[in-house]
Amino acid sequence: MSIINSAKEFFGLTPADMDHDDAYYDEQPRYNGSAAYAPQREYYEPRRLPATVVPVELRGYEQCTEIGEPFRDGDAVVFDLSRMDSADAKRVVDFAAGLCFALRGSMTKLDGRVFAIIPDGADISIVELERAARLR
Repeated sequence: MSIINSAKEFFGLTPADMDHDDAYYDEQPRYNGSAAYAPQREYYEPRRLPATVVPVELRGYEQCTEIGEPFRDGDAVVFDLSRMDSADAKRVVDFAAGLCFALRGSMTKLDGRVFAIIPDGADISIVELERAARLR
């Protein structure tokens, strides 16, 4: 191929030489099967057990598992931080807030240093929480 023919082909003035490309691409048979979809799944609302209130009195940050395990199991937890120093109490409140965020719960302050964390969907009144914390 001359340089002039190459230039004409480059600028589109002559048809491109596609002989070598035809051998490379073979026609593959197309998929002609019918569409197969997975069967429709039926979703059921998970059965909720009534949540119980677990009172916990913490003396140190190391006891945070006493808050986390019952809450993870679906129980409301009332915890008293009055016997802790303020630095550890802040860490426990941060831990409880993280639990509530991760497990979609809510956290309420019942008294000065008494808090409650309630799992998502639990039907527990503030009065029940205050009774468990011995505030009423």
